[in-house]
Amino acid sequence: MGLSFYTLGYSARLQAAGASKQLSDEHARLARDMIIADLVTKEDLRLALSHQTLQFGAMLVVGLGLLFAAISFIV
Repeated sequence: MGLSFYTLGYSARLQAAGASKQLSDEHARLARDMIIADLVTKEDLRLALSHQTLQFGAMLVVGLGLLFAAISFIV
């Protein structure tokens, strides 16, 4: 699910505050394109967490395998 940004409303509020239409429209597009694009969503966090969980699980399996191999080699 992506984020939505209401550029028309943003531009209208800037115009109500005294900015020109051209400036407020460009500022709204800039905010949408540059700022909103860098926000992290809950879905981004969920994917990152599941990826890290898989990596940790793989490292745990390899580490335990090496440990048991070393123990069986010593004994």
